[in-house]
Amino acid sequence: MDGRSRDLSENDMRVLRTLLGRYAARYHLTGPEKDDLIERTFRALASNPDIFFEIPVEKAAAETMHRIYIGD
Repeated sequence: MDGRSRDLSENDMRVLRTLLGRYAARYHLTGPEKDDLIERTFRALASNPDIFFEIPVEKAAAETMHRIYIGD
């Protein structure tokens, strides 16, 4: 690791969940299916916070969610 590594703060997590909620809308999911996609994406991103230093947050969120949605 290069010294930039850190855990997500409570504020980071709140903002990320809000962003993921908006992105999940494009998949036309509702209820538990939408919640599951958001949660799985959140966990994937939160387990690798260094990704946010590599690419923009929006891109990381969108790409990760899409991979999870298509089952990759």
